[in-house]
Formats: sequence, structure tokens, C-alpha cells
Amino acid sequence: MAALIEKFDPASEASAGDGDLKRRLTDHMDMVKRPNDLVRITQVSKHHFRVNTLSPRMADDAVMQTYSITRSQFLHVEDRRGELVITDQTRSA
Repeated sequence: MAALIEKFDPASEASAGDGDLKRRLTDHMDMVKRPNDLVRITQVSKHHFRVNTLSPRMADDAVMQTYSITRSQFLHVEDRRGELVITDQTRSA
């Protein structure tokens, strides 16, 4: 079963329009992720988001699944004329 985690921090959200931006990003990330992955979205500023993708892992001696971060991104998101524009600003190490 696919799941999506959305972290909401009311202190970082400036206005109701920004919530719409986060909701649209959440919908977009839900479409591009793999079926069993979890996506955690944290709004850092008005247009910047931290997006972590977690994938399930099952160790040989484990009883339950554990999740590990398989992808971490820092995204700049804008709404230009009704179109969601996402720019990946993640630094490559």
C-alpha cells in the first residue's frame, strides 16, 4: 500500500496560498514515487521544501520493516500561470 507523509509546520507557512503550493507538490510527489515508498515533505520557507523519500527495508533478523532515506531533495517550487514549476536545488556531494 502506498503512503505519503506530509509534515505541516504552521510557523513556516506565511499564507493560505502557500498551503496550496505544498498540497500541489504533495500531489506531484505522490505520482512520481514508487508504490511502497513514503514521502516526507517539510516546508522550509515560502517556496522551499525539503523532500525525503523513504523505502522499506527488511533485515534478515527483523520482525518489522524499517524505512531508510533513499533520496533527499531541496526543492524550490513556484506557481507560474497555474503551472507548478519545480527546481531541484540539492547540492551534489
